[in-house]
Amino acid sequence: MSRHLEVGERIVRTETLLGGITARMRMLTVDRPDGSTRGLVLRSFVDPFHLRHAEDWLNREADALSLLTRTSVPAPELVAVDPTATHCEYPSLLMTHLAGRTILHDEGVETRVLLLARQLVAIHAVRPTERPRK
Repeated sequence: MSRHLEVGERIVRTETLLGGITARMRMLTVDRPDGSTRGLVLRSFVDPFHLRHAEDWLNREADALSLLTRTSVPAPELVAVDPTATHCEYPSLLMTHLAGRTILHDEGVETRVLLLARQLVAIHAVRPTERPRK
């Protein structure tokens, strides 16, 4: 993990995030040399059922995140991916933290549906330059 941090950065805190259905999600708080912090998110496939799909899913997610960096769609930036657990205990993807929160209830759904619909229009307007890997 440390090889993907910038010079002088160090992880000072980890926190389990809610909402990860297929993978364990952890927020990593990173101290920077200038005294500021930044957040990274580590997505790791630990469940035996989902492990079977981890390599394909993580490669697809890495490709999608890389593609979205060139668009106006709000998305985390890819930091690193280890789809075969060569360097991590489990197949994992490391990305920047995107501000927001997970909402798992229906309160306010009418407002959220309109916002989500606008985001879906922007997402579906993105056209990959090549076919995704299979």
